[in-house]
Amino acid sequence: MADKPEKKSEAPAAPPADKGAKDAHAGGGGGGGGKGGGMGGLLTKLPVLLGGVMLIEAVVLFAGFKFLAGGTPKAAVGADLVEGAKSADGKDGGGSTTQPSNHPVEVQLIEFKALNKLSGHSFLYDVSIFVTVKPDFQPRVEEAIKGHQALIEDRVRTIMAELDPEKLGGGSEPGLETLRRQVKYQLDEILGEGLVEEVLVPRCIPFRTDY
Repeated sequence: MADKPEKKSEAPAAPPADKGAKDAHAGGGGGGGGKGGGMGGLLTKLPVLLGGVMLIEAVVLFAGFKFLAGGTPKAAVGADLVEGAKSADGKDGGGSTTQPSNHPVEVQLIEFKALNKLSGHSFLYDVSIFVTVKPDFQPRVEEAIKGHQALIEDRVRTIMAELDPEKLGGGSEPGLETLRRQVKYQLDEILGEGLVEEVLVPRCIPFRTDY
C-alpha cells in the first residue's frame, strides 16, 4: 500500500507586521485629529468672546463719560460764583449800590457855638452834633428837628454851659460820654423815645475868650 501523505495542519499565517503598525498609526492619527478639532473650535470662539468683552467695556466707558461730562452743574456753579461776587461788592448789574434796610443813617442835629464859664474862665465851644436813626424813621426825625430847632439848641446850650470843661475838652472824657448821654435824654423828650439810636459829636473845640 502506498503511504498516504500525512496532512499537516497548517498554522494560520501571522498577520503582517506592517499591518499592525499601520493600524496603530491609524489609531494614533485619529486621536491627534480629535485634539486638533478641539483647539480649532476654541480658536473659532475666541474672537466672539473678545468682541463681547470689548462691547461691555465700551458700554461701561460710555456711561461713565456721560455721567462725568454733565454740563448743567458746572454752569450752575459758575452762576453762583458770579452772584456771590456781585453780592460781595454790593453792586448789581447796573452798578448801583445797595444797603441793608436796617442800616442806620446819620442826620445832622445842630452846628453852633456854646459858651461855658463854669471854671471861672470863658470858653466858647464850636460844636457839631449828629444823630443816627433807622431809615424808616429818617423823614420823621428830620421834620421833628426842623420843627423844634430853637428848643433843641436851647437844651444843648444849657448842657454845654453846665458841664465841667474837663469833660468837654477831652481831659477826663475823651469820648464826651456825659455830653452825648444828656443830649440823647433831651432828644428822647423832644422828638419821642426810640427814634434816636446814638448821638455823635464829631466836633467840640474849645476857644478861650477871657485873656
